[in-house]
Amino acid sequence: MHLRTLTLQAIGPFAGSHTVDFDALGQAGLFLLEGPTGSGKSTLIDAIVFALYGKVASSEASEDRLRSAYAPDDVESVVDLVFEVPAGTFRVRRTPAYQRAKRRGSGTTLANASVKAWRLPAGADVTAGTDALDSLGVPLGNRLDEIGAEIQKVVGLDRTQFVQTIVLPQGEFAHFLRAKPEERRGLLQKIFGTEVYERLALRLAEMRREGDRTSASARAALTSGVSQLVGAARLGEQEAAEIRAAVDAAVVRGDGLVEAVRAAVRARTEVLDARADATRTAAATADAARRAAREHLDRSTATEALLRRRDALRAEHAALDAAADVNAEAILQLTAARAAQAVRPLLRGADRARAAHEAARKTVTAALDAAPHDIATPPAGTDLRSHVQVAGRSAAEAAGALARLVDVEAGLEGRRRAVRRAHHGIDDLIAAIAADDRWLAARPDARRALVAELDAARALAAAAGEHESALAAALQTVTAHRDLAAAELGHAEAVAARATAGAVAATALAAERDLRAARIADLAGEIAAGLGDGDACPVCGSVEHPAKAVLEDDHVSAEQVERAEAARAAAESALHAAAELCSVLGERSQALLARVGTVTAEAAGERCEAARAALARSRAAAADVARLLPALEGFDTLTREREAERTAAVSRLAADRATLEVTLQDLDASEAEVVTGRGDHPTVAARHSELLERVAASSAVLDALAEQETAQDESRRRQDELAEGLAEHGFESADEARAAAVDAAVLDELDRVVTAYATRLDRATAGLAEPAIAALDDDLAVDVGAAREAEASARAEADRTSGEASVAQECAAAAAAAAQAVHRAAAVLAEAVDVAGPVSRLADLTGGGGDNARNLSLATFVLMRRFEDVVAAANDRLLVMSDGRFELVRSDEKEDVRARNTGLAMRVIDHRTEQARDPRTLSGGETFYVSLCLALGMADVVTAEAGGIDLGTLFVDEGFGSLDPHTLDAVLAELGRLRAGGRVVGVVSHVEALKQSIADRIEIRPTPAGPSTLTVRAG
Repeated sequence: MHLRTLTLQAIGPFAGSHTVDFDALGQAGLFLLEGPTGSGKSTLIDAIVFALYGKVASSEASEDRLRSAYAPDDVESVVDLVFEVPAGTFRVRRTPAYQRAKRRGSGTTLANASVKAWRLPAGADVTAGTDALDSLGVPLGNRLDEIGAEIQKVVGLDRTQFVQTIVLPQGEFAHFLRAKPEERRGLLQKIFGTEVYERLALRLAEMRREGDRTSASARAALTSGVSQLVGAARLGEQEAAEIRAAVDAAVVRGDGLVEAVRAAVRARTEVLDARADATRTAAATADAARRAAREHLDRSTATEALLRRRDALRAEHAALDAAADVNAEAILQLTAARAAQAVRPLLRGADRARAAHEAARKTVTAALDAAPHDIATPPAGTDLRSHVQVAGRSAAEAAGALARLVDVEAGLEGRRRAVRRAHHGIDDLIAAIAADDRWLAARPDARRALVAELDAARALAAAAGEHESALAAALQTVTAHRDLAAAELGHAEAVAARATAGAVAATALAAERDLRAARIADLAGEIAAGLGDGDACPVCGSVEHPAKAVLEDDHVSAEQVERAEAARAAAESALHAAAELCSVLGERSQALLARVGTVTAEAAGERCEAARAALARSRAAAADVARLLPALEGFDTLTREREAERTAAVSRLAADRATLEVTLQDLDASEAEVVTGRGDHPTVAARHSELLERVAASSAVLDALAEQETAQDESRRRQDELAEGLAEHGFESADEARAAAVDAAVLDELDRVVTAYATRLDRATAGLAEPAIAALDDDLAVDVGAAREAEASARAEADRTSGEASVAQECAAAAAAAAQAVHRAAAVLAEAVDVAGPVSRLADLTGGGGDNARNLSLATFVLMRRFEDVVAAANDRLLVMSDGRFELVRSDEKEDVRARNTGLAMRVIDHRTEQARDPRTLSGGETFYVSLCLALGMADVVTAEAGGIDLGTLFVDEGFGSLDPHTLDAVLAELGRLRAGGRVVGVVSHVEALKQSIADRIEIRPTPAGPSTLTVRAG
């Protein structure tokens, strides 16, 4: 995969639009990505990873960092990447999700992430710019999910593999180098995706545990079933022990488990079935004898009851014959009382009718006395009823004619008061209209003054943005002066520290050189000191040493040289760090000096105070505008409301005047009509009341006359009915009927006595005539006690045999059910054992147990083989970078006694001493280039795993500052090998030596305003 161009806008510290031409940088094969810390070097790598996968390089970082804090709200954040793979040239354009200002109103809204991708035609000019490329290529879509899948397919790597191979994370591989095997295992799993083997082993272990639980549960079920069988069959201790022993032996043996258990159980259940059959036969015989005894007892009891009933009926019939005369007298008295009871309502009706007729005559007299004299006294020869009807009808007609005028007369006073109120209301409206005219006349002048005040406040508030910009610029200048003073002081201190470090490095270098020269000069003495008689000389090979060199007292040992070398390396490292810090602080001082320009600190402070005061005045004016706008609107609203009120009052005044005129005319007409209607009475109501009284008196006389006639007719009818009733029931007179009458209680008692006598006589006669009683012999006798004793004895025997049969059958049935449960449990156990065996063996093998001699799990074994590939690929470069000194080897030893797995330990072979070293003993520079080799080796293995993908562009991140010049040259030479293999290598660093060694570069610099700029220098 080759990167062609990258365009980004409003991303991270880059507020503007910048384009990186990787084709131009790739001409030399090696380029430098450099700039101060925090300027945006890592942002370029994040932009590349985001364009391809929609996420930044670090899995722990958030995509929120992509949106530039320096970009205006209307500028979109965009990453546009063109890259080439064997399948063709592709372009992808992504925008991250971020909060932007709302286009309407205040606040923010979410701008959603978006993506577009194209396949570009062969030979397309990818440097023509995004606008020109928009019309080229075939669109691949614009959905996040489909573009993500398409990009991963054409690149051939997922995001994790891409970051591990294209952007080599030295910090992570330095941790990988020093990590414990368990931690190393996690990283390898993440890179190579071998979690499937881990999940397989875990699943097999879980299946083994499930099989063990199933087997244990089946064993427990079998044991429980045997216990239930023992209880159901009510076996003794010896029998229970025998069946448990037989089942346990079958479980231990395993083969033929189900048949062995079935045979052991069958021997017990057959005995119980035979016992149940014998008890069932005995119970049937005893039950037949019980039924025969019961039938004999029932017959004896029934005969005894018939004899007792015959004796009782004979005694009752004799007593009734003795009371026959008394019963005849009671029948005569009951007949007379019933006849008097039938006539009694007629007697009462005649008495009530006579009393009602008398009351009606009194009511007529009273009504005539209460009526006016002219109504109660008719003219001679005139019927009273007719006279009263005519007088009442005349009074009712006159009262009806006056009824309306009574209401009119009653409402006259209220209508007069309403007229007076209408006059007052008209006067109030006239006064209110005059007040509105005076108030509205003063409004125009007041409004002009309010508008003038608002215009002045608006003019002053409009300058707030200008004052804010001036204040921000002044504050930036003040801050830049303060930062410049601190930066110049820090730079001076860094220059002094660099000079001191240079002197120390020069001294250490001279000391190492002198010690090496002294050691070489006295090397012959050191060799001679180690030679004994007969030893071959390592120089000439002779075994004779006539004149051996003498070892001086101040001889320099190899350990002294190594210490001097370490001191020199530490001094050079300190010098590099001091030089780098001095460069950074110098660049920062120059940038701050350019930012402040010619403005002095005092002038900047004065500008800041003046801008702050002007801004305060503008903000106060803005507050006045916010206050005056509602005030003006309220002023106009109040004016319009008052004008509307005046218009409504004028309309209401005209309407009220017209209504009053009509009301006065109606009132005059009503008063004239009332005067005519009252006649010679004081009021119409008095005349109307008198007429109503005459109508009521006439109605009372007529009602009394009608009631008298009705009562007279009713009295005559009741007397006729009474005479007919007395004759019908045999009474000579009403007095005779009253004498024969008795109370209801006495009548009921007579009826009860007569009826009871007849009922008892009939019942006794019918009972004695029943066939069962009539057929009994007079000397018949039965022995019920003997029959009852025989039946009880037979019932007891039947109950005993039935209980024994029931118990035996229940025991046999329970034992049969328990035996079936035991059979099923044995079958389940046998199946569980057959299933769990192979799973358990596989789980032991994949988990590192059982026959696995090295205790290696399947996941560890796979990772160990991948790890060996990584170590072999890393050693191809490490032997070159370390001048053949270091070599990595995988170790089967446990680095920690608490480690669970072996095979992922690592050692570094130091070929100077041929000793295996712990990676944690390497120095900082050694750790860097060993980690770099591991990262490059990991990249080779990962790409091979992904199908031999061509990695055309590679980024190597920070870490070069820890290398001495010799090792740095070796590392650059190895990177040159990558370049010779067709890769373009980007080195991310700000080490001065790299700036001098690598001409093509991407320079990133922060501006005085804050955002960074990007410059590509190639060719």
